[in-house]
Amino acid sequence: MAPEFEIAGNRYRFDRMPAQAETRILRRFAPLIAEVLPLVLASGSRIAIKPNLDVPRVLQILFRGWGKLTDDDLDLIERASGASLMREHGGEWLPVWPKGEAEPAFADIDGAALETIVGYALGFTVKRWVDGGGDMVPAEIRTVVSKLH
Repeated sequence: MAPEFEIAGNRYRFDRMPAQAETRILRRFAPLIAEVLPLVLASGSRIAIKPNLDVPRVLQILFRGWGKLTDDDLDLIERASGASLMREHGGEWLPVWPKGEAEPAFADIDGAALETIVGYALGFTVKRWVDGGGDMVPAEIRTVVSKLH
């Protein structure tokens, strides 16, 4: 069953993102991920989250990285995230961001809702990678990701 969530009283369902969109988004986030990983992961041969994680520092780096994205990069991320979701409306499930449209399909989606939608879509995408990776993804990584989402 597709994961569902609620924002501002509206039900959303995550479908999936096309593979090419996933990899293009990952490429845009790769420098940011590389900078954050040493702050989040504990030293050693096993993958684990640092027990004394400096959350303000991690958030500072994440927001700085988000702020450095170009408008074109942000458009790609927002459109792909919105296109991976459906919203319940009048008993039907409709696309949040129909292909080729300049804006989301629903006028009540403001900036805060849009960024929340992006977070859910990216989070579900990463969860799907980890859950579907089987033996390709080490158990330690699956454990860490399960604690984050």
